[in-house]
Amino acid sequence: QRLPILFDAAERQYGPLSSAIAVVTHYPSQLPHITRPSPPQSLSLLKQLLHVGQVANTWADLYPFTYWRGTEQDCASRRLLSEYERYRVRRACYRVWLYGLAFHTPNFGRYTRLQPPVVRSRAALLRAWITRELGEILDFQSMMRVVLELFVCPSDGTMIHRHKERYGETPLISLFHPSGAKLRCYDHYTYPRTAQHTDMWEGWGGDVEHYYVVEDMLKLHPGQLLELYEFVVNGKGLLPLLDGAITQNSKAAVKAFVAGLGEWFENNGETLGETINLVVSERGDEEVGGCGDLVLE
Repeated sequence: QRLPILFDAAERQYGPLSSAIAVVTHYPSQLPHITRPSPPQSLSLLKQLLHVGQVANTWADLYPFTYWRGTEQDCASRRLLSEYERYRVRRACYRVWLYGLAFHTPNFGRYTRLQPPVVRSRAALLRAWITRELGEILDFQSMMRVVLELFVCPSDGTMIHRHKERYGETPLISLFHPSGAKLRCYDHYTYPRTAQHTDMWEGWGGDVEHYYVVEDMLKLHPGQLLELYEFVVNGKGLLPLLDGAITQNSKAAVKAFVAGLGEWFENNGETLGETINLVVSERGDEEVGGCGDLVLE
């Protein structure tokens, strides 16, 4: 008798549960666009839903800092999301997660991504959602891109610019500078200065190289990317999984994590964005931009 009450509470806090259930019950052998009967309510299912739901809510917490960012005016406009906006962020999170589980896998390497049957299979999943909701998915992916570019794998230029903004022409010594420099609005995007981090100022390459790194990393599903973000920012999450010598450097730890996914992952960019544009063009709609589609201005 308690299960219906618990699932109702989970729906309010982590809904839509139907989208979350599609994530936790996905199997590689099943076509993701085929609607399956909902599994019976159980504590085991509820625990899985709570896990993905907590990940989705964390992304909803991050959204204001990635959407309203950069200028002082953006910071002044920053606000908390409404409950309905958080619902939309969670829904987009679950859908990006499901797409990643289905199509960002070793079964879809760089040489098969453009094969017509593969493209049709990807498009079949996205056709189930209206164009506005596809825009929300692109908006969520834009948030993931910002987290990658600012935290997980920033470019050389970003690291140099960040250093000069905070420390002027001081030589690049350590990312976690011991000085108590006054924080500015954009310092939300600098890494925290904690004793457990000893990373040097090391980016992920110039503009061209960095672009392809980010395209590869966008294949990570929201749970994986959040784990990397938590490690880089808070020094937790990956520490028990990787060699202690490796985890002394964020970049080395992230590279080790990605290497563990297999050779298929590198030089094989994400396919979600191009597939959304394909589906939208089939409908005769204009190309969706995605940025800001999750918030109600």
